[in-house]
Amino acid sequence: MKKAYAIVIRNGLILLVRRPGMPIWDLPGGDLLPNENERDGMRRLISELLSFNSTVEDLIGIYTKEHYEEITYIYKVQEAVSQSRMESHDYADFSFFDIHNLPLNVYPDRQRQIKDYLTGRFPVRLRLKENKWLFKLKSFIKEKRK
Repeated sequence: MKKAYAIVIRNGLILLVRRPGMPIWDLPGGDLLPNENERDGMRRLISELLSFNSTVEDLIGIYTKEHYEEITYIYKVQEAVSQSRMESHDYADFSFFDIHNLPLNVYPDRQRQIKDYLTGRFPVRLRLKENKWLFKLKSFIKEKRK
């Protein structure tokens, strides 16, 4: 499975989103369609999820996870029109935060990916270890949905 997430910076602030029922901030993005180009998929996701047009700029990194057959692409995305109006039916909340002072409840993998962006040395190719508590939480949620 392929996923793509965007780092959107506006006036030195980074865009973070929250999904319904989840108290964790994340980068905007999600699953790519089968056989979809990563850049085109990123552009589609931003348009569908946040209702604004964007330009996909730099590839920040390609991340894989142990225990999963999943590839995550992180891109630097620029708004096509500065200060674009955003609206979303998919996210419970979205807001801009100081990139150097993120909230404590940011998805752990995204913290690493934002840190990689801040170093300026990209693209990065990295295999992430699974956070055991997050793995347990995902398993618990999956069981509850059954």
